[in-house]
Amino acid sequence: MMNSQADKKGRLGFADLTLKTFAFLVKMQFRIVKRTETFVRFENDVVFINVYHGRSSYQVGLEIGRIGLSELYSFYEVLSFVAPDEIEKARFQALTYDVLEQCLSKIAATVDQQCRNLLSGDDDDFQALRLTALNLRKKTTLQAQFGGKINGADKAWEAKEYVKAAELYKAAEPALDKTRRRRLIYLNRKLLNIQH
Repeated sequence: MMNSQADKKGRLGFADLTLKTFAFLVKMQFRIVKRTETFVRFENDVVFINVYHGRSSYQVGLEIGRIGLSELYSFYEVLSFVAPDEIEKARFQALTYDVLEQCLSKIAATVDQQCRNLLSGDDDDFQALRLTALNLRKKTTLQAQFGGKINGADKAWEAKEYVKAAELYKAAEPALDKTRRRRLIYLNRKLLNIQH
């Protein structure tokens, strides 16, 4: 059976599958510098690619960066930059050989088709990726910082508790999206009219 054979070669045969699906990297002068049952690292003289299968989460992912620089970009960040319509490919979890093979094939195909400039170490593309990643990380930080207040404000809005909603939206203002900003403007006007 394929699963039992794959298990003998490491967890679900991850390393062998990675080498097979990312063979195009070797043709592009990348070399394999690290290989474990859940991690494979490819490098050329400029760029590195980490492909991994999370030990506990079973998440299948990829990271990219330039050698000698303190940068590391997730597959989600890379897709946000090169192929935003394919974001759903950034979150894979594989518990079986067949699913793992599909995940790695999709990731490899996307990297091969969409990331050639990054793979060559193109400075302009890496600078644009850096800006994309910074914006995503800022949004994530703001969501972590203000997410509770935004959720509370949304609930107050739905319950027509407008004073409470306005206070919470105001407190979370740096993290508000366009819809919630419009709500805050509306609530401020509404509450100002009530006071007069």
